[in-house]
Amino acid sequence: MSQTAESRPEYEARVGTYRHRYRFAKRKFLALLARFAPGKGFRLRCCRLMGMQLDPRTEYVGPDCYLDDIYPELITLGPGVIISFRVTIVVHDHVTDTVAPVVIEEEAFVGTGAIILPGVTIGAGAVVAAGAVVNADVPAGAVVGGVPARIIKTVSD
Repeated sequence: MSQTAESRPEYEARVGTYRHRYRFAKRKFLALLARFAPGKGFRLRCCRLMGMQLDPRTEYVGPDCYLDDIYPELITLGPGVIISFRVTIVVHDHVTDTVAPVVIEEEAFVGTGAIILPGVTIGAGAVVAAGAVVNADVPAGAVVGGVPARIIKTVSD
C-alpha cells in the first residue's frame, strides 16, 4: 500500500473526529443524504460538504454508495472518476485500529458493489470490476476483479 496507515487513536488525537459531536452528526446526516439523493450534482455536493476531497471535474458518484463518513477527509477522487452504485469505500478499520487514505486517480472507474479497503490507491484509467474487493494498490491502466482483486488485464489506449 502506497499510503501510510496510522493508528486510529493517533489520528483521532491529531484531527479530533469524535470530539466534535456536531461535526460527527453533520457528516452522518450528509452521508445519508448523499447515499439516497436522486441527482448526481446533489450527491457530489453532499460529499464535498462531508469533507471528501473531490476534484471539481469528478464525474459521478452513484446512489446507495457507502463512503466512509467517520473520516471522509481521507477519501480523494480525481477528475473524471466514475463510482458506480452500491460501492463501499472504507478508510478505517476498528479491528486493527488503523486509518489510511483511499485515493482514486483521474479517469478511473469503480464498478457496482465493489469494496475499496483502507490505504488503497487506484491508478489513473484503472477499472475495478463489479463486486471486487480491492485490498492492494491498482496500477494505472489495469483492470482488476475478484475477491481479493487481481489484475485481469491492462487497458489499451
